[in-house]
Amino acid sequence: MNITLLAKKGGVGKSTLSILLYEAFRQAGKTVSVHDWDVQGTSSKSMELINGHKAAIDRHDDITIYDTPPNLEHTATATAVRSADIALVVTSPSPADVWEADEAVRFAQGRNPSAAVRVVFNKVRKTTVLGRLVEESAKQVNAPCLPVSLSARECYQHAVAQGWKALDSTAREEVLQLVVALLSLKP
Repeated sequence: MNITLLAKKGGVGKSTLSILLYEAFRQAGKTVSVHDWDVQGTSSKSMELINGHKAAIDRHDDITIYDTPPNLEHTATATAVRSADIALVVTSPSPADVWEADEAVRFAQGRNPSAAVRVVFNKVRKTTVLGRLVEESAKQVNAPCLPVSLSARECYQHAVAQGWKALDSTAREEVLQLVVALLSLKP
């Protein structure tokens, strides 16, 4: 299964989410690789820190995750979307990010009509106005949202360097619920 994470803009957490998904799929007993096509190379650097070496890419992995550049016009983004079984548009609850997410949804739907295009809200603070309005904000996007959103948790930032062990039990549960939601979309 190929999962492409995309967004029109940076800062929404695509690379962090790529690493969290990588770690959670591994915890679920899946073989998984991350293709880091973002020029910053955050996912690649993270994989080196977590694994102690550059991650090998195996064409026989159960799951392949594509971390794309924050740019819908980049060739890597279009290529990753075309190969996706699931195109996961990552956004925060910020209105500007939601507007950009809708453009990313339309991009993915146009490039790969057979992919399951879904939106995931990241960096959600449920006690804030924006956090409480996630369901309302989701109506502005022309694709279904996953039933699980990720909270704004400091331990997620630490997971980029330390992997699964950086997560507390609540964070682990949240990420595993996200993986279950993704696996339920499996073609």
